[in-house]
Amino acid sequence: MVVKPLIGVLAASFGLAGTAIAASAAPTKIAVLHGATAVESYGGVAVWSDYDPTNRAWHVVVRRHGQISTPPISTAAKAIEVDVGPGPTGSPILAYVSCTAGCHVVVSGVDGSAPQTVPGSGGASHPTIWGGRVAWVSSTAKVMISRLNGSDRRTLPGVPHRKCYYSSLSEHAPLVCAAPQDPSVEALQLYRGQLALIDTFILNDNIGAVGTTTEVRTEAVTGGPQRLVALLGVGEGDESWLGPSWSNGKLYFYEDSMGAGFVVYRFDPAHDTYASAPANTYLTGFSVIGARAYEVTAAGDPRAGNPCFEDEPCVLRLSEPFAFKPSRAPVHVP
Repeated sequence: MVVKPLIGVLAASFGLAGTAIAASAAPTKIAVLHGATAVESYGGVAVWSDYDPTNRAWHVVVRRHGQISTPPISTAAKAIEVDVGPGPTGSPILAYVSCTAGCHVVVSGVDGSAPQTVPGSGGASHPTIWGGRVAWVSSTAKVMISRLNGSDRRTLPGVPHRKCYYSSLSEHAPLVCAAPQDPSVEALQLYRGQLALIDTFILNDNIGAVGTTTEVRTEAVTGGPQRLVALLGVGEGDESWLGPSWSNGKLYFYEDSMGAGFVVYRFDPAHDTYASAPANTYLTGFSVIGARAYEVTAAGDPRAGNPCFEDEPCVLRLSEPFAFKPSRAPVHVP
Protein backbone atom coordinates (compact mmCIF):
# COMPACT_ATOMS: atom_id res chain seq x y z
CA MET A 1 0.00 0.00 0.00
CA VAL A 2 1.27 3.44 -0.93
CA VAL A 3 0.58 6.19 1.61
CA LYS A 4 0.67 9.76 0.29
CA PRO A 5 2.07 12.47 2.55
CA LEU A 6 -0.76 14.27 4.35
CA ILE A 7 0.31 17.67 2.99
CA GLY A 8 0.09 16.36 -0.56
CA VAL A 9 -3.38 14.94 0.03
CA LEU A 10 -4.60 18.22 1.53
CA ALA A 11 -3.07 20.20 -1.31
CA ALA A 12 -4.72 17.99 -3.91
CA SER A 13 -8.07 18.19 -2.09
CA PHE A 14 -7.86 21.95 -1.82
CA GLY A 15 -6.98 22.21 -5.49
CA LEU A 16 -10.05 20.22 -6.47
CA ALA A 17 -12.27 22.24 -4.12
CA GLY A 18 -10.80 25.47 -5.43
CA THR A 19 -11.49 24.41 -9.00
CA ALA A 20 -15.10 23.57 -8.11
CA ILE A 21 -15.60 26.90 -6.35
CA ALA A 22 -14.09 28.81 -9.25
CA ALA A 23 -16.27 26.93 -11.71
CA SER A 24 -19.45 27.60 -9.72
CA ALA A 25 -18.55 31.28 -9.37
CA ALA A 26 -18.00 31.89 -13.09
CA PRO A 27 -20.76 33.46 -15.21
CA THR A 28 -23.02 30.87 -16.83
CA LYS A 29 -24.10 31.43 -20.44
CA ILE A 30 -27.82 30.83 -20.94
CA ALA A 31 -28.45 31.88 -24.55
CA VAL A 32 -27.00 33.84 -27.46
CA LEU A 33 -29.41 36.61 -28.43
CA HIS A 34 -30.18 38.34 -31.73
CA GLY A 35 -30.85 41.80 -30.33
CA ALA A 36 -30.72 44.01 -27.25
CA THR A 37 -33.40 43.15 -24.69
CA ALA A 38 -34.32 43.30 -21.02
CA VAL A 39 -34.72 40.25 -18.74
CA GLU A 40 -36.92 39.67 -15.69
CA SER A 41 -37.11 36.76 -13.25
CA TYR A 42 -39.19 35.34 -10.41
CA GLY A 43 -39.79 31.94 -8.82
CA GLY A 44 -37.38 29.97 -10.99
CA VAL A 45 -38.69 31.60 -14.18
CA ALA A 46 -36.77 34.04 -16.40
CA VAL A 47 -38.40 35.85 -19.30
CA TRP A 48 -37.07 38.04 -22.10
CA SER A 49 -37.69 38.95 -25.74
CA ASP A 50 -35.55 37.81 -28.68
CA TYR A 51 -35.45 38.54 -32.39
CA ASP A 52 -36.03 35.81 -34.96
CA PRO A 53 -34.01 36.70 -38.10
CA THR A 54 -35.98 34.20 -40.18
CA ASN A 55 -39.41 35.66 -39.36
CA ARG A 56 -38.02 39.15 -38.81
CA ALA A 57 -40.02 39.48 -35.61
CA TRP A 58 -39.54 39.60 -31.85
CA HIS A 59 -41.09 36.98 -29.58
CA VAL A 60 -41.31 36.23 -25.85
CA VAL A 61 -38.91 33.60 -24.48
CA VAL A 62 -39.32 31.78 -21.14
CA ARG A 63 -36.74 29.78 -19.18
CA ARG A 64 -38.26 27.49 -16.55
CA HIS A 65 -36.61 24.60 -14.72
CA GLY A 66 -33.61 25.06 -17.03
CA GLN A 67 -35.72 24.61 -20.18
CA ILE A 68 -36.15 27.40 -22.76
CA SER A 69 -39.44 27.72 -24.65
CA THR A 70 -41.33 30.19 -26.81
CA PRO A 71 -44.95 30.54 -25.62
CA PRO A 72 -47.70 31.22 -28.19
CA ILE A 73 -47.69 35.00 -27.72
CA SER A 74 -48.09 37.36 -30.67
CA THR A 75 -44.80 38.51 -32.19
CA ALA A 76 -43.90 42.17 -32.68
CA ALA A 77 -41.75 44.43 -34.83
CA LYS A 78 -39.72 45.54 -31.78
CA ALA A 79 -38.64 43.96 -28.50
CA ILE A 80 -41.64 42.95 -26.39
CA GLU A 81 -41.71 44.39 -22.88
CA VAL A 82 -42.48 41.51 -20.50
CA ASP A 83 -42.33 40.87 -16.76
CA VAL A 84 -42.82 37.80 -14.58
CA GLY A 85 -44.03 37.84 -10.99
CA PRO A 86 -46.35 36.02 -8.59
CA GLY A 87 -50.01 35.97 -9.54
CA PRO A 88 -52.93 35.94 -7.10
CA THR A 89 -52.17 32.31 -6.16
CA GLY A 90 -48.42 32.92 -5.83
CA SER A 91 -47.49 31.00 -9.00
CA PRO A 92 -45.46 32.88 -11.64
CA ILE A 93 -47.44 34.66 -14.34
CA LEU A 94 -46.51 37.03 -17.17
CA ALA A 95 -47.43 40.64 -17.84
CA TYR A 96 -46.48 41.92 -21.28
CA VAL A 97 -47.31 44.67 -23.74
CA SER A 98 -49.24 43.50 -26.79
CA CYS A 99 -49.57 45.91 -29.70
CA THR A 100 -51.75 43.78 -31.99
CA ALA A 101 -54.62 46.28 -31.68
CA GLY A 102 -53.19 49.28 -29.90
CA CYS A 103 -50.64 48.70 -27.15
CA HIS A 104 -52.05 47.39 -23.87
CA VAL A 105 -51.01 45.13 -20.98
CA VAL A 106 -51.85 41.42 -21.20
CA VAL A 107 -51.55 38.97 -18.31
CA SER A 108 -51.10 35.23 -19.01
CA GLY A 109 -49.63 32.03 -17.68
CA VAL A 110 -45.89 31.52 -18.23
CA ASP A 111 -46.83 29.17 -21.06
CA GLY A 112 -48.94 31.90 -22.68
CA SER A 113 -52.20 30.32 -21.55
CA ALA A 114 -55.37 32.22 -20.56
CA PRO A 115 -54.30 35.66 -21.85
CA GLN A 116 -56.28 38.49 -20.29
CA THR A 117 -56.10 42.12 -21.40
CA VAL A 118 -55.98 44.58 -18.50
CA PRO A 119 -58.81 47.08 -19.10
CA GLY A 120 -57.75 50.72 -19.20
CA SER A 121 -54.10 49.95 -20.05
CA GLY A 122 -54.11 51.45 -23.54
CA GLY A 123 -50.82 53.04 -24.59
CA ALA A 124 -48.91 51.09 -21.93
CA SER A 125 -45.19 50.43 -21.64
CA HIS A 126 -42.89 48.93 -18.97
CA PRO A 127 -45.42 46.54 -17.37
CA THR A 128 -44.76 44.93 -13.98
CA ILE A 129 -46.85 42.48 -11.95
CA TRP A 130 -47.06 41.31 -8.34
CA GLY A 131 -49.96 39.45 -6.75
CA GLY A 132 -53.26 40.91 -7.85
CA ARG A 133 -51.78 44.17 -9.13
CA VAL A 134 -50.20 45.28 -12.38
CA ALA A 135 -48.50 48.63 -13.04
CA TRP A 136 -47.37 50.30 -16.25
CA VAL A 137 -46.24 53.60 -17.74
CA SER A 138 -48.83 55.62 -19.63
CA SER A 139 -47.49 58.04 -22.26
CA THR A 140 -43.91 58.53 -21.08
CA ALA A 141 -44.08 59.78 -17.49
CA LYS A 142 -47.40 58.78 -15.89
CA VAL A 143 -47.41 55.63 -13.75
CA MET A 144 -50.68 53.68 -13.54
CA ILE A 145 -51.63 50.73 -11.32
CA SER A 146 -54.74 48.56 -11.15
CA ARG A 147 -56.05 45.13 -10.28
CA LEU A 148 -55.66 42.52 -12.99
CA ASN A 149 -59.27 43.04 -14.01
CA GLY A 150 -58.73 46.80 -14.39
CA SER A 151 -60.52 47.78 -11.18
CA ASP A 152 -59.08 50.19 -8.60
CA ARG A 153 -57.09 51.91 -11.35
CA ARG A 154 -55.25 55.05 -10.24
CA THR A 155 -52.22 57.20 -10.95
CA LEU A 156 -49.04 57.01 -8.84
CA PRO A 157 -46.58 59.91 -8.46
CA GLY A 158 -43.92 58.66 -10.95
CA VAL A 159 -41.52 61.44 -11.98
CA PRO A 160 -41.35 64.26 -9.40
CA HIS A 161 -43.62 67.14 -10.38
CA ARG A 162 -41.28 69.71 -8.85
CA LYS A 163 -37.51 69.81 -8.24
CA CYS A 164 -35.39 72.42 -6.50
CA TYR A 165 -31.86 73.09 -7.72
CA TYR A 166 -29.22 75.81 -8.03
CA SER A 167 -29.12 77.40 -11.47
CA SER A 168 -25.32 77.22 -11.66
CA LEU A 169 -22.24 76.12 -9.71
CA SER A 170 -21.66 79.66 -8.44
CA GLU A 171 -21.88 79.99 -4.67
CA HIS A 172 -24.25 82.93 -5.21
CA ALA A 173 -26.60 81.05 -7.52
CA PRO A 174 -30.26 81.27 -6.47
CA LEU A 175 -32.29 78.21 -5.55
CA VAL A 176 -34.85 77.49 -8.27
CA CYS A 177 -37.90 75.25 -7.83
CA ALA A 178 -39.68 74.23 -11.04
CA ALA A 179 -41.22 71.34 -12.93
CA PRO A 180 -38.60 69.08 -14.59
CA GLN A 181 -38.42 69.18 -18.40
CA ASP A 182 -38.84 66.14 -20.67
CA PRO A 183 -39.74 63.75 -17.82
CA SER A 184 -39.71 60.04 -18.57
CA VAL A 185 -40.13 56.81 -16.59
CA GLU A 186 -37.66 54.26 -17.95
CA ALA A 187 -38.49 51.16 -15.85
CA LEU A 188 -40.80 49.83 -13.14
CA GLN A 189 -40.68 46.88 -10.72
CA LEU A 190 -43.35 45.86 -8.21
CA TYR A 191 -42.61 44.01 -4.97
CA ARG A 192 -45.44 43.39 -2.54
CA GLY A 193 -46.70 46.84 -1.56
CA GLN A 194 -43.76 48.75 -3.08
CA LEU A 195 -43.03 50.06 -6.57
CA ALA A 196 -39.49 50.92 -7.68
CA LEU A 197 -38.91 53.12 -10.73
CA ILE A 198 -36.14 54.71 -12.75
CA ASP A 199 -36.85 58.18 -14.13
CA THR A 200 -35.02 60.80 -16.19
CA PHE A 201 -35.61 64.52 -16.67
CA ILE A 202 -33.80 67.75 -17.47
CA LEU A 203 -33.04 70.63 -15.11
CA ASN A 204 -31.58 73.97 -16.18
CA ASP A 205 -28.77 73.62 -13.64
CA ASN A 206 -25.84 73.73 -16.11
CA ILE A 207 -24.58 70.44 -14.65
CA GLY A 208 -23.93 67.30 -16.66
CA ALA A 209 -25.21 66.60 -20.16
CA VAL A 210 -27.65 69.51 -20.70
CA GLY A 211 -28.79 69.09 -17.11
CA THR A 212 -30.06 65.51 -17.50
CA THR A 213 -30.76 63.73 -14.22
CA THR A 214 -31.70 60.08 -13.67
CA GLU A 215 -33.01 58.68 -10.41
CA VAL A 216 -34.05 55.48 -8.67
CA ARG A 217 -37.16 55.96 -6.49
CA THR A 218 -39.56 53.82 -4.48
CA GLU A 219 -43.14 54.48 -3.45
CA ALA A 220 -46.02 52.61 -1.82
CA VAL A 221 -48.63 51.25 -4.21
CA THR A 222 -51.29 52.86 -2.01
CA GLY A 223 -49.74 56.31 -2.56
CA GLY A 224 -47.89 58.67 -0.25
CA PRO A 225 -44.42 60.21 -0.38
CA GLN A 226 -41.66 58.74 -2.53
CA ARG A 227 -38.20 57.78 -1.35
CA LEU A 228 -35.20 58.91 -3.42
CA VAL A 229 -32.81 55.94 -3.48
CA ALA A 230 -30.17 57.01 -6.02
CA LEU A 231 -29.39 59.95 -8.29
CA LEU A 232 -27.05 60.61 -11.19
CA GLY A 233 -26.32 63.93 -12.85
CA VAL A 234 -25.44 62.66 -16.32
CA GLY A 235 -22.00 63.99 -17.29
CA GLU A 236 -19.50 63.12 -19.99
CA GLY A 237 -19.48 59.48 -18.88
CA ASP A 238 -23.15 59.27 -19.94
CA GLU A 239 -24.05 57.33 -16.78
CA SER A 240 -27.37 55.56 -16.38
CA TRP A 241 -29.23 53.14 -14.10
CA LEU A 242 -30.44 49.72 -15.19
CA GLY A 243 -33.01 47.63 -13.38
CA PRO A 244 -34.58 48.09 -10.88
CA SER A 245 -34.77 44.56 -9.46
CA TRP A 246 -36.18 43.32 -6.15
CA SER A 247 -34.86 40.17 -4.46
CA ASN A 248 -35.67 39.04 -0.91
CA GLY A 249 -36.91 42.48 0.08
CA LYS A 250 -33.84 44.35 -1.16
CA LEU A 251 -33.64 46.61 -4.20
CA TYR A 252 -30.85 46.22 -6.76
CA PHE A 253 -29.84 48.46 -9.63
CA TYR A 254 -26.89 48.63 -12.04
CA GLU A 255 -24.82 51.70 -12.87
CA ASP A 256 -23.05 51.82 -16.19
CA SER A 257 -20.74 54.61 -17.16
CA MET A 258 -18.42 55.04 -20.11
CA GLY A 259 -15.97 56.85 -17.85
CA ALA A 260 -16.57 55.68 -14.27
CA GLY A 261 -17.00 51.94 -14.76
CA PHE A 262 -19.78 49.57 -13.74
CA VAL A 263 -21.27 49.01 -10.29
CA VAL A 264 -24.10 46.93 -8.79
CA TYR A 265 -25.91 48.58 -5.88
CA ARG A 266 -28.08 46.96 -3.20
CA PHE A 267 -30.46 49.02 -1.08
CA ASP A 268 -32.08 47.62 2.06
CA PRO A 269 -35.21 49.71 2.73
CA ALA A 270 -35.79 48.08 6.11
CA HIS A 271 -32.50 49.43 7.47
CA ASP A 272 -31.84 52.31 5.03
CA THR A 273 -28.41 50.87 4.14
CA TYR A 274 -26.48 50.44 0.90
CA ALA A 275 -23.89 48.01 -0.43
CA SER A 276 -22.08 47.91 -3.77
CA ALA A 277 -20.15 45.39 -5.84
CA PRO A 278 -17.90 45.85 -8.89
CA ALA A 279 -19.17 44.85 -12.33
CA ASN A 280 -17.43 44.82 -15.69
CA THR A 281 -19.57 45.27 -18.78
CA TYR A 282 -22.38 47.08 -20.53
CA LEU A 283 -25.79 45.48 -20.04
CA THR A 284 -29.24 45.85 -21.56
CA GLY A 285 -30.95 43.59 -19.00
CA PHE A 286 -30.45 42.99 -15.26
CA SER A 287 -32.57 40.91 -12.85
CA VAL A 288 -31.26 39.66 -9.49
CA ILE A 289 -31.93 36.18 -8.09
CA GLY A 290 -30.28 35.67 -4.71
CA ALA A 291 -26.52 36.25 -4.89
CA ARG A 292 -26.44 36.36 -8.72
CA ALA A 293 -28.32 38.05 -11.54
CA TYR A 294 -29.59 37.34 -15.00
CA GLU A 295 -27.69 39.74 -17.25
CA VAL A 296 -27.93 40.58 -20.94
CA THR A 297 -24.40 41.60 -21.92
CA ALA A 298 -23.73 44.11 -24.69
CA ALA A 299 -20.65 44.56 -26.84
CA GLY A 300 -20.91 48.35 -26.67
CA ASP A 301 -22.85 51.20 -25.11
CA PRO A 302 -26.58 50.50 -25.74
CA ARG A 303 -27.30 54.24 -25.92
CA ALA A 304 -25.08 54.53 -29.01
CA GLY A 305 -27.34 52.24 -31.08
CA ASN A 306 -27.68 48.48 -31.51
CA PRO A 307 -25.01 46.98 -29.17
CA CYS A 308 -25.30 43.45 -30.57
CA PHE A 309 -23.01 42.46 -33.43
CA GLU A 310 -22.77 39.36 -35.59
CA ASP A 311 -19.23 38.63 -34.41
CA GLU A 312 -19.94 39.76 -30.83
CA PRO A 313 -23.62 39.10 -30.05
CA CYS A 314 -25.53 40.00 -26.93
CA VAL A 315 -25.62 37.10 -24.45
CA LEU A 316 -28.01 36.18 -21.68
CA ARG A 317 -26.06 34.81 -18.70
CA LEU A 318 -26.14 34.23 -14.97
CA SER A 319 -23.54 36.46 -13.35
CA GLU A 320 -20.90 35.36 -10.93
CA PRO A 321 -21.92 35.89 -7.25
CA PHE A 322 -21.64 39.54 -6.27
CA ALA A 323 -19.02 40.59 -3.71
CA PHE A 324 -20.93 43.30 -1.87
CA LYS A 325 -19.37 45.74 0.57
CA PRO A 326 -21.08 48.51 2.56
CA SER A 327 -21.22 51.77 0.63
CA ARG A 328 -22.64 55.26 0.70
CA ALA A 329 -25.86 56.25 -0.99
CA PRO A 330 -25.15 56.60 -4.73
CA VAL A 331 -25.94 60.24 -5.27
CA HIS A 332 -23.55 61.43 -7.99
CA VAL A 333 -23.45 64.88 -9.52
CA PRO A 334 -20.35 65.50 -11.71
